[in-house]
Amino acid sequence: MTTSTRLDGGARVRVRSRRGSWTKGSRCRPLSATRPCGGGTPGTMVGPRSRSCSTYSGLRPEVGVTDSTSAPPRPTGSRRLGLFLLAFGSGFAVLTIEIAGTRLIAPVFGLSAVPWTAVIGVILAALAVGSHLGGRLADGGKVPLSWVLVAAAITAALPIVGSGLPWVARDFLGFIPGALASAVILFAPAVLCLGAVVPYLVQADTRSLENVGRRAGDVSAVATAGSIAGTFMTGFVLLPAFPLPVLLAITAIALLALAALSGVILGKGVPPHVTGLAAIVMSVLAYAGSQRPPDALARRQTLYSAVSVTERVGRDGRMVRALWQNGGSSSLEYLDTGDPAHEYVDVSGLLLEPVIERVQSMLVLGGAALSLPAAFSRWRPDMSIDVVEIDPVVTELAEQYFAYGRDDYPNIRVVHDDARVHLHNSNQRYDLIYLDIFDHLLTVPWTMVTVEALTEMTDHLEADGLFMANVLSPLAGPGLGFIERFQATLQEVFPAVVIYPATPNSDAEVTQNLVVVAALDAQALPDVDWPRAGTGAAGRPLTDAWAPVEYLQAKVFLAGLTWD
Repeated sequence: MTTSTRLDGGARVRVRSRRGSWTKGSRCRPLSATRPCGGGTPGTMVGPRSRSCSTYSGLRPEVGVTDSTSAPPRPTGSRRLGLFLLAFGSGFAVLTIEIAGTRLIAPVFGLSAVPWTAVIGVILAALAVGSHLGGRLADGGKVPLSWVLVAAAITAALPIVGSGLPWVARDFLGFIPGALASAVILFAPAVLCLGAVVPYLVQADTRSLENVGRRAGDVSAVATAGSIAGTFMTGFVLLPAFPLPVLLAITAIALLALAALSGVILGKGVPPHVTGLAAIVMSVLAYAGSQRPPDALARRQTLYSAVSVTERVGRDGRMVRALWQNGGSSSLEYLDTGDPAHEYVDVSGLLLEPVIERVQSMLVLGGAALSLPAAFSRWRPDMSIDVVEIDPVVTELAEQYFAYGRDDYPNIRVVHDDARVHLHNSNQRYDLIYLDIFDHLLTVPWTMVTVEALTEMTDHLEADGLFMANVLSPLAGPGLGFIERFQATLQEVFPAVVIYPATPNSDAEVTQNLVVVAALDAQALPDVDWPRAGTGAAGRPLTDAWAPVEYLQAKVFLAGLTWD
């Protein structure tokens, strides 16, 4: 049997009675029955058989509506919109910090699976911990959401002031532990604070237990929508538009604005002077981050990398202009002549000299500042040279600051495309294919060094054609993992493979440029008087299904570099 009784406060409680016994003067404390009934003892309920303050010991109350005196205020349309804006903004900020953070540590750890795994794992862990703590803080009621958002804003600036930390972490902890430590210190604090936002908003948006599931779903959906928007906006719009320090400072200022909005909606706002001071600090950091280093002629954030052009005096006293991508020097040119300053270009020319007469066409995979194609064009103006460079911004910088833009090179054709995709879509054959791509300081993209990729390159080689590649590795010591696997992979595809060091007299355990020469016909290999690398093939060949290039090259970071 179900009865409906009215409490003194006017709220109606629906009660289903089951078989039991009435006990005069006993007390029951159902939800929302907190006021005296009929002037009787607080906490008692009016039973279905009497208007007196009796209770039925067998009752199991089913709450339909909470008492009007204890229920939180019903969220208005404008209030809910404000709560959703907070959810959307916090979700947006999480992905901005994640994507910008990964780019921030790219000069040290690259953009391979290692830094992405470290950052994504740390971000998810911080969100989980933040959500747990946020629920406790929201129930405790002592820490307002506005202060949590201010903390998120302040810690979002950590990557700006701690940009040198990844280098220290890598040197002291190693490659993978260093990437994890950098992500924990620089990105986890802000994301932990942002993870606490949703529990606060669910509590503020919930009026009763009847709609808590729907309200929690609404808030979570809006926060996820913010993360989706943050992913696309940061990756496609914000990264190319702003330097990383500026983008992170803008994110911090936006979080301060959300903190102020939270104070308006939920009360207990942060004092204006605190928010204002924090905003001033973030603005100063943004301005400082927008300034170029003293030796930088240009600096760009593109869809693919952080790019800069610098100019300085080289070790031989000549002015050298350099193109940097994700922390690595991808092109070096002498300013007075425009000749490449990387030794591997000179060695490549030396190796090709005996067979250069038969090289009428050349495909260069990876253009950078186009120093190598321009040098070959000056050497052989009648040679047809195609260059595949994925980033058009890099080509623009080559035209503005390097030899490629100072002279006319009608025999060079630049195609902006992914190298592997271009090979798949092209049917042209060449006398020489030169692989010169790096996605980081030392790492060749794994997609270009597998059996499948090399096999596809052979489809574009003439019968007596040559394949050449520029890679970075020591000749001895613990960093040999990649070059040994790469040589094993090459031998799966090419019958003849030779590797030459660019600086044969340097310390064997120091990382240097190695020039790989391979051919389908051993008779096509050039006969030159130049020391060969003493490395050999070892281990399992690299394939599209298994190519842990970044892990194989992790130990290379422990060795020094030979360039200026």
